[in-house]
Amino acid sequence: MTKIKTKYKFNSETLQYEKIKFSFKKFFLKLFQRSVVSFSFGAILMVLYIIIYESPEEKLLRAEVKFLQENLNKINQRLKVNDSLLNVIAKNDNYIYRTTFELDTIPTSVRNAGVGGSNRYKIYEGYNSTEIIKDVAKQLDEFELKLKIQDESYKILLAEMKKRGNIYKSLPVLQPIHVNELTRIGSFYGYRPHPILGVIQMHHGIDMVAPTGTPVYASGDGVVELVEKIRTGYGNNIVINHGVNGLKSRYAHLHTINVKKGQKVKRGELIGTVGSTGLSTAPHLHYEILVNNSSVNPLRYMLVPNPSEYEQLINETQYPGKSFD
Repeated sequence: MTKIKTKYKFNSETLQYEKIKFSFKKFFLKLFQRSVVSFSFGAILMVLYIIIYESPEEKLLRAEVKFLQENLNKINQRLKVNDSLLNVIAKNDNYIYRTTFELDTIPTSVRNAGVGGSNRYKIYEGYNSTEIIKDVAKQLDEFELKLKIQDESYKILLAEMKKRGNIYKSLPVLQPIHVNELTRIGSFYGYRPHPILGVIQMHHGIDMVAPTGTPVYASGDGVVELVEKIRTGYGNNIVINHGVNGLKSRYAHLHTINVKKGQKVKRGELIGTVGSTGLSTAPHLHYEILVNNSSVNPLRYMLVPNPSEYEQLINETQYPGKSFD
């Protein structure tokens, strides 16, 4: 058995060393104090470690949460873009197709009725991303409702088209240059700097860039109202009267013309080829849509192959650029 070591202290009054009496009470009290200090220090270190350092599982979870939040924001933005596109489609549905077939327009209040009910999104509450989750869920519900209304509208339109097929065939909805032969859209409808005159002017159509000799097709059934071969302005150009709602289409700066005035043409029929005649800087087709002899944006009528290309066209119209004529 180990003996407890005897300790001494110097007494300045007696000038002698005196034995220090051992006290179990004091010994355990000191031991307890040291234990408390050590435990507290250890606990502080552990808390700091937990705060500063994460386990691999925690790091993975944090990364997943960040990834989900970022993608949720992206989905939210895509929903807003698609909703804007659907609004454009709805506007065309009301003011072009329904008007053409003499159908009542669908009121905005019906198209944007909403789903209602605040309790509908209560299950998403209590999270860090509650607001954006609720916003995405609400937009999805509203988008689905708008799609359903638009789908029903198209079913009615299709039924009318079967009854009055000739009217539909006359609508100038076909892109006059095949998508595989189109280089790009050089300039859009709206005010643009004129490439030759150097001043801001109204550009009454769109410039479809393609090599000289590229086929140009009629965008809808109709009668050739005008055939011009001039060195200025529109150059070699054709105007087709579609015989419905005052609609006409113009095809300008052509290299060759394959039709005559008064000739009946069908949608998709070859009417000429791309050129650079008249006031033009490069080979392209200047394409216009006229309603009662006033120009309108051709994109309102043109059927583009897929939604992403339509979205791209719409986005590009927001930025002014030099036209080719």
